[in-house]
Amino acid sequence: MNSPEGVLPAGVLPRLDTFAGALERYAKWGWLVLRSENRVLLTTDHTVSAVEMAAGIGREVHDYLSVRMLGGPVVLLPSVSGMPGRWLVLTESADEASQVNLIRLRARGALTHRLGTLVPLPPSRIDGGGVRWLGDVPGAKPFLPPFSAVVAALRAVTETAGPR
Repeated sequence: MNSPEGVLPAGVLPRLDTFAGALERYAKWGWLVLRSENRVLLTTDHTVSAVEMAAGIGREVHDYLSVRMLGGPVVLLPSVSGMPGRWLVLTESADEASQVNLIRLRARGALTHRLGTLVPLPPSRIDGGGVRWLGDVPGAKPFLPPFSAVVAALRAVTETAGPR
């Protein structure tokens, strides 16, 4: 039996590599997302924030969190104008973060996206190319590490080497 155009049978998940599928999946996760031309944009809020950092340090932070069973979803942003790509480490809300922690991140070259900031999610296309997930596409609502754990990880991996 064929289903009507655009309607999936019960229990069939939409493909995440399409805009419609991505919007539906993210909405099921409880994330506020918008579509703007060729982008799917996450609105950071009281449940999800993002910490943006250089790809090299992002890998170290992700590895640090993963071995402590705190690894969460990472969005890879493409290189732009010869500048290396950046990573968005998604976290629990940073809305209540202390100014000290925000300054510590900034001093290490990281930006905190919170309080209604829009960040791209896959399958967005931005100037340098496609936005994608690190590793497999999350099949269910992903675990988000506490914001404080990401701050601690970034401090730990940069204390001896300094900011990069």
